[in-house]
Amino acid sequence: MCEGIADELQEIDLGDERLNKRSVKMIEGLAAEPQASVNAACSGWDETMVAYRFFDNDKVQPSKILQPHIDATKRRMKEHDVVLVLQDTTELDFSKHPPKDAGCLNKENRRGLYDHTHLAVTPQRLCLGMVGDKQYDRTPESLGKAKEREHLPIEQEESFRWLSGYRLASDLTGECPDTQIVSVADSEADIYDIFLEAEKHPTLADFVIRAKEDRCTPERDLDTGPHVYHKVCDEMSAAEIRIQKTIALPKQPPTLSEFMPLLAELGGYNNRANDPPPGPQAIWVGIRRMTNFALAWLAFGPKDETLVYN
Repeated sequence: MCEGIADELQEIDLGDERLNKRSVKMIEGLAAEPQASVNAACSGWDETMVAYRFFDNDKVQPSKILQPHIDATKRRMKEHDVVLVLQDTTELDFSKHPPKDAGCLNKENRRGLYDHTHLAVTPQRLCLGMVGDKQYDRTPESLGKAKEREHLPIEQEESFRWLSGYRLASDLTGECPDTQIVSVADSEADIYDIFLEAEKHPTLADFVIRAKEDRCTPERDLDTGPHVYHKVCDEMSAAEIRIQKTIALPKQPPTLSEFMPLLAELGGYNNRANDPPPGPQAIWVGIRRMTNFALAWLAFGPKDETLVYN
């Protein structure tokens, strides 16, 4: 996993040549065991203390460590005709051992941060690297006030990260003029500001966003009225089915202990061999997503089947 990292970091500039050399050696060691703590990844206590002093140095900033990798990723992007820039947010939960300055996640007793990553991949699923990364957290006073923030300028909302991600993809279009850049995001990015940005950015990127809002299409619905437009959901319901997939179900239903990890996978649970049982958060998110799948089937699935609910 750590092969090539030394080459990737050749242009790192931390303002001190000794720090530059140390960063390469240290990141190679951490990359060899990414799941390990700093103590476990280092060879002995002396090396561990060197690592802690390195991270505590004011010259060592995450953006400076990441920058040579971003530059190398951009060079790789120029070698491909089409590149997808995937943006999404994950949470880093440090609740069990929270740092002193750790902010909140979605609850006051959950401490950590959110990491919004921009990953460049090809349509053939070849990962080219990261092109952007931003972390944020919440204060206890901000929890439960999403409705109050709806009328704030987009720059003051958490959803601004999605607009920033599309702007980043559009900037990359200018830097890679011979490559088609496509920004890809989940339904949380279905905000009107991105449509506005796509009309005015000088080097706009294409985008694929999973729809959440039932927006109007550009085509008028003349059967309904001269100033009425077709809706996205109506168009999807009437669209031709392009792909069908048949899943063979087992003859016997899974046991409860087998089913709960599968459900929790929809909520972000990795379900690896040595993982502990899933927690209530992953199971709850899995239930919500399963509900969304069921609603989508009712809205867009075949209409010749009868579903009975108790």
